[in-house]
Amino acid sequence: MGRLVVKLPHDRVDTLIGAGAGTPFDAGKGRAMKEWLTVTADDEESWLALAREALDFVGSAHH
Repeated sequence: MGRLVVKLPHDRVDTLIGAGAGTPFDAGKGRAMKEWLTVTADDEESWLALAREALDFVGSAHH
């Protein structure tokens, strides 16, 4: 399976990292991007839930 990277609020990213559901995403620049998470959960339900949450976050942030 590939990798899923999502954009979420910084606090939510910290919570998910603390829960073991993801790791910081750094885009190869050597430093973590605070609102981006690499999802480590490998089940489809987690991926779908986080993708929906990210879509809601990004959609609301630009309006």
